Amino acid sequence: MSKKSQAAICALLFAGAGVFMSANTFAQAQSGRVAATYEGKERENFSRLVDSAKVLNQALKRVSEQKKIGNAKLIAEIEQKIRMAEAAAADGRSGEARVMLEDAYLTSKLAIVEVTKGSPVAGQSTAGAEVMNGKQHKEYSARMESTKALRDALSRIATEKDDAKAKAEVSMIDKLMRDADANVAQNNARQGRAVLDHAYLRAKVQIERLRGGETLVRTLQFDSKDDEYHYELDRNDTFQMLVQLLVPDESASDPRMKGFLERARGLRSDADGKAAKHEFDDAIKTLEESTGEYQKAIRNAGVMIPG
Repeated sequence: MSKKSQAAICALLFAGAGVFMSANTFAQAQSGRVAATYEGKERENFSRLVDSAKVLNQALKRVSEQKKIGNAKLIAEIEQKIRMAEAAAADGRSGEARVMLEDAYLTSKLAIVEVTKGSPVAGQSTAGAEVMNGKQHKEYSARMESTKALRDALSRIATEKDDAKAKAEVSMIDKLMRDADANVAQNNARQGRAVLDHAYLRAKVQIERLRGGETLVRTLQFDSKDDEYHYELDRNDTFQMLVQLLVPDESASDPRMKGFLERARGLRSDADGKAAKHEFDDAIKTLEESTGEYQKAIRNAGVMIPG
């Protein structure tokens, strides 16, 4: 082989190596961008959960003071749980953090509904009152079966490992499933679904902990877009309820207030339409915008809330 041919082959090899290195560098860059997007979404999910829990607990405090109901101890316990959740997330225990945050969120919400029983707010759909339609009942039944299956698996693993924390969680999950059924029986369909979803999450997180240790529980992502949509739906209902609880009557006639509420209702209607077509990404985004309008309405009335 001539020196010229050898030089040509070497040049081709170096060129090929350059192409390979460029492709590898590109792939690494792409992987980094995907990871950054995932982490950003995880932080966003966590931030929404924290803000919702804090706002609800603040609302519980205000409503309890207005009605002269002694909920100071409960409110302090919820505040502590939120702080513990933030600490768990900072420590990398994201699944545990989400369980604690959802627990704080649900505890505040159910306490608010209890405090406002007998008032117009407690009887409105914004507090969760809704009769299940056929599709909702089918979805609820499917989630209940999944939760029971996880609960039974958790019970077996907890017994095998003699894990006290997991055994206590089995009892808590049993209670949550009963509470969910009770809410559905009282035509609080959405509230019942929220409680059941929390039971499902608790069982799932505990099984993951027992299988591989706390470090395996990393994600705050939802199991599916449908699950994320249900969370945003509940969050939207809750902020709609908070408008009625936190906004003084004299602010209701303010033109800016009316604008916020009209946009919120219109966006909610748009989101419902998109969800019916299974366009969950757009539905979730539109629901978030609707919830944002309710938040603006509350702040416009002079009530400072997180987020």
